[in-house]
Amino acid sequence: MTMKSLLLGAAAGLTTVGVAQAADLPMTKAEPVEYVKVCSEFGEGYFYIPGTDTCLRLQGEIRAKYRFYQPKDTAAGSKRDANATDFSTEARVMWDARTQTEWGLLRSFFQIDATANNGSNNFVVDKAFIQLGGFTAGYAHTFFGIYDNDYGDTIYAGYFTSQSTVNLLAYTATFGGGFSATLSLEDNIEHRSSLWNSTFTAIKDDDGITTGVAFGGAGTYGGSRVPDIVGQLRIDQGWGEAAVFAAGHQINYPAGVAGASDWGWAAGAGVGVKLPFLAGAHVALEGVYADGAANYLGLSDPEAAYFAGFGKEKGKGWSITGEIGVDVSPALNITVFGSYVDYNAGDPLKNTIFADLTPGVDDFTAYVAGINATYTIVKGLTVSGEVWYQKKDYKNFGSGTFPTNFNNGALGGSVDGDTSSWNGGVRIRRVF
Repeated sequence: MTMKSLLLGAAAGLTTVGVAQAADLPMTKAEPVEYVKVCSEFGEGYFYIPGTDTCLRLQGEIRAKYRFYQPKDTAAGSKRDANATDFSTEARVMWDARTQTEWGLLRSFFQIDATANNGSNNFVVDKAFIQLGGFTAGYAHTFFGIYDNDYGDTIYAGYFTSQSTVNLLAYTATFGGGFSATLSLEDNIEHRSSLWNSTFTAIKDDDGITTGVAFGGAGTYGGSRVPDIVGQLRIDQGWGEAAVFAAGHQINYPAGVAGASDWGWAAGAGVGVKLPFLAGAHVALEGVYADGAANYLGLSDPEAAYFAGFGKEKGKGWSITGEIGVDVSPALNITVFGSYVDYNAGDPLKNTIFADLTPGVDDFTAYVAGINATYTIVKGLTVSGEVWYQKKDYKNFGSGTFPTNFNNGALGGSVDGDTSSWNGGVRIRRVF
């Protein structure tokens, strides 16, 4: 017998033993493998959560941002103390879960933003809401306006129109032909701007003679009593969209002020039109008027300028904001934008002995204008550059001593006169 025959015989014997032993083992059925399935019902990127009929989409963004400013005078009066550059990085993560039910579409959306800037890290809840049928509940964009939510294609520049994300409870009724109507109850506190207390302190010289007056500090709101009531009528069609909207806002003064509360309001209209003769082209425009509700103008300036001993004067104003965008090529988009606001804080000092201080201290006009370009390097990766100019002009500037710590919406900063500046920035953005 050769070595080859011995090896073959041994292999056959081992195989026979193995088969016999295997015959004695109990038979088990393999566990089914549950693969992730694509959900195409709601668009690209959705998949079924294993074991459920819920479709989920995970998205993310990384934004590297580099901004450049024209230095402005600080409170000390020196531009050397003002920043001219600002580098930051922002990460965004979004979850969108959708399920079809007998009550209609059930949706939950959550977005969290994380920013690294000036040596600190900040986490912010950007959106968190639930939708079922026509109901929306949670932290969502206000239903006042369409420009900020559907357009607002600036990279860094601000603009003067409603921009709030608030806690709300809303119902949207959908009709034929693309028409819809929404009634929304929105958190009053998140729609507040600021109040100023018109108390004064006499400025005296060493001999006790009054030489001037100084304004008191910022006043505080009373507690929230009534939510803001926001309504919107809207149409969405192939040519674009249009809407009219209005809001009522209660101004609740602090204790000790005669007349516990007052009402402000705002109304506006917006439209966005696709231009069929240019690739990716559109025009968007929105106008707003507000009386005692400056938040709906995108401002945090006093909305009820002064109260206490001189009565209560509600700030009022109007704004217009728009943009034109076009795809110059499949990879390059250019957007031109502009925004203007005219705001009057009223005349809280009329019929007082301080006649030289009239009219109100925060009457102004302001505008922002600029252009940006976004280039797509590869799918999901873009580089954008933006340049904009902003200017603010005080009206009827009096001879008295005026506060210098107004927060002036998109223009920002502490000012006590007319301001203007050129600004720019670059953003690198990856979407996945």
